[in-house]
Parts: sequence; structure tokens; C-alpha cells
Amino acid sequence: MSADDPITAWLRPPPASVGPKPEYSRERIAAEAIALADAQGLDAVSIRRVARGVGSGPASLYRYIGSRGELLELMMDAVAGEYDLGPLGDSPAAQLVALALQGRSIMRRHRWLPPLLLTRPSMGPNSLAYLERALQALDGTDMAGADKLQTVAMLTAITSAFVQNETASDTLMGQDGVPPERVRYLSEVMGSGRYPFLTAAFTAAPNQAGPEELLGALIRNHLSGAGLRE
Repeated sequence: MSADDPITAWLRPPPASVGPKPEYSRERIAAEAIALADAQGLDAVSIRRVARGVGSGPASLYRYIGSRGELLELMMDAVAGEYDLGPLGDSPAAQLVALALQGRSIMRRHRWLPPLLLTRPSMGPNSLAYLERALQALDGTDMAGADKLQTVAMLTAITSAFVQNETASDTLMGQDGVPPERVRYLSEVMGSGRYPFLTAAFTAAPNQAGPEELLGALIRNHLSGAGLRE
């Protein structure tokens, strides 16, 4: 384990268990960082700014977290606590689809989250509770343990990529639809005749399914390929 591995956030005793009564909690620190990321993006999150938000100095905050990586770890785990891990459905596939749809809602509330999930999965208690619940959905199937873990990892990856694409589309469309410059450029591209398959895809009747239906279909296709059917 490298010295800057954010997993050290969970190896360090909670502030309340050592020394004098702590001024802050991990939960308060994470909540301040999440509010900052939600409002201004992940680049705005720093130990200095979070310390200012909770009324502390950076040096004092380092008593609770050892690095920005640990801060991100706390943020990701706090957000994982937003899942409802109660009854989700009857079949393994139905339960995992329900988790994916919850994941989409959480990621859309916290637009900074999807890229992190694709590159640095959290291992905090809330994140492990989510993983445990997803694996519980696969209990009783004939999948090997490694295959179960891979199936759940791909569930998160597909959902994260889906939300990132949604976010990019939202940004592109804006309030007034597709910018006229982009419309003109795409019209020229499709009129050139060099991209017949792209043109056919763009000019086909639009899919009337909503985003939750589309994501559900993607997840079910993934699970079907893994041998799970509803």
C-alpha cells in the first residue's frame, strides 16, 4: 500500500476515539466538501477551503484527514450512504437494476462523482454496505465470486458512463437546444455522403424511452450477458 493510498482514511482511528474531544467529525468535514463540490465542481475542493468552511485552519484539519485523497474518500463514502439498501425486487437482475437506477439519481445530484467511481472506488463502510447488498442480490446464482465482483463493478461503470454522457448532453443542449453552429456543422457532415451510417443513425426516429428506461435496458443487457435474466 502506497503512503498516499486514501484507504488510510479508514485505518486511522476516528477522531472521537483518541485524544481530547474533537472539534469536528468526519461526517461534518465530508458534508462541507460535498457541498463545495456540488456547487463549484471537484476542482474547487481543497483541504484549505474545506477547513475555512468548517471554521478551522488547514493545519487543524490535518488532524482528521491526511491528504486530499483521503478527503475524496470520505466524500465518496458519505454519498454512498444515500442508497436505500432495503428490499429491491425479486430476481437478482431486478435488484441490480434498482441499485443502478438509484445510482443514477445519486450521481446526478453529485455530478463530480461518476469520474471518481470509474477511477478510484471507495472502500469505506457505506461503500462496502452497497457492495455487500449488490453481492447479496447475486447470492444463490452459480456465478463465481470473482465474476460476481466483476458484474457489480461493471454495473457501477455503466451507470457512471451513462450519467457522464447525460451530463455532457445537458451541457451541450443548454436552455435553447443544440447550438446553431453545431447544427450547421452536423448538417454539412451528413450532407457530404462520407458518413452514411452516422447519417442513418442521426436521422432515424428518436428513441422515446426516458433515461431510466434506457439505463435499465443497458443494465439488463449487461446482466443477460453475465447469465442473469429476469
